[in-house]
Amino acid sequence: MKTRHKLTAKTYDKKGRLISEATNNYSKSHPLQAYFAARVGHPARIYLHAEIHAIIKAGDKKIHRLEITRIGKNNKPLNAKPCPICQEAIKAYGIKFVSFTTGE
Repeated sequence: MKTRHKLTAKTYDKKGRLISEATNNYSKSHPLQAYFAARVGHPARIYLHAEIHAIIKAGDKKIHRLEITRIGKNNKPLNAKPCPICQEAIKAYGIKFVSFTTGE
């Protein structure tokens, strides 16, 4: 079985204020997740990714920056670069600044 690590995404407005925060969810889905998954050729990847969940939670607020972190069991940062599904959502929502942890 693939090891799952907690991934967290936070959205911020242009003034740096936190708009929303979300984690990945391996048991829930959302039509927006399914839409972007199908759009990039991964229709089976319907479980809610942290980035898309944070975008949904932001509602109609304009997202200026998205920050993504993944922490391993040993509390060290791991690579949290957005997958193609999340990259498509980020592009569609016009989010200009994306930062993410890198590691092992």
